Amino acid sequence: MQYRLIALDVDGTLLDSAHHLRPRVAAAVRAAQDAGATIALATGKLMGSVLPLLAEMGVSGPQIVLNGAATRESATGATLRFRPLSQAGHYLVLRLVRQADPSLLVSHFALDMIYMDTPHPDIGIFREYGEGPPEIVPNLLAPELPPAAKILLAGPPLRLAALRAALAPLLPPEIIMTTTTPDFLEFFDAEAGKGLALAALRESLSIPREAVLAIGDGENDIPLLRAAGMAVAMANGAEATRAAADRIAPSNDEDGVAVVLEELLA
Repeated sequence: MQYRLIALDVDGTLLDSAHHLRPRVAAAVRAAQDAGATIALATGKLMGSVLPLLAEMGVSGPQIVLNGAATRESATGATLRFRPLSQAGHYLVLRLVRQADPSLLVSHFALDMIYMDTPHPDIGIFREYGEGPPEIVPNLLAPELPPAAKILLAGPPLRLAALRAALAPLLPPEIIMTTTTPDFLEFFDAEAGKGLALAALRESLSIPREAVLAIGDGENDIPLLRAAGMAVAMANGAEATRAAADRIAPSNDEDGVAVVLEELLA
């Protein structure tokens, strides 16, 4: 195997548009690991939400979760790297969001749990994306809540785009705002992000950048692709993500990840 570390985004990349792991993709990932590559998912999800995928593929080792805010060991759950929002940054994001558009779903992703303080009609979107149900708490500003790995908003794409434009000049450089899919807008610390997490992981494994392959589809995957020696974007990916790639794979509904990995294994 030419690449010693393979980083794979999950939704829109590893999973098809129905959020299913297709058999050919699972087999190709398993074969790449058997050939000697370390497989690391790089996802916005909680660690607990990707454990069934890892088991289905027979993958183990460190995984990048929560949009790069945390890297965790899949077998033990040990946290290898964690870069949450500062308390001041967390409070600022919540205050700005709720002043600008109080109708959006707002959630606080901690290391192992999702929190909300207001039930919302769109809460079912977590189940759609394979995340556990949020815990409803009295107040997301309560200091006793665990640190926020990220703040995630969900809502109509046009409203999220308008909110993003309004908040962009108000956020300090230490807070990153990005989209994963058009119906999500996320905020996390500048020391988080998939790209920095991948760079830290490969350095911990003593793997050079040229031996790293990354595959993704969303805007939040652009730093991941830039941190790899070979950057692959999915055909279904965002235009900016495709522009940042060395190669375009078939879509996630055409087993694109499998196509790339099978070619490398051949």
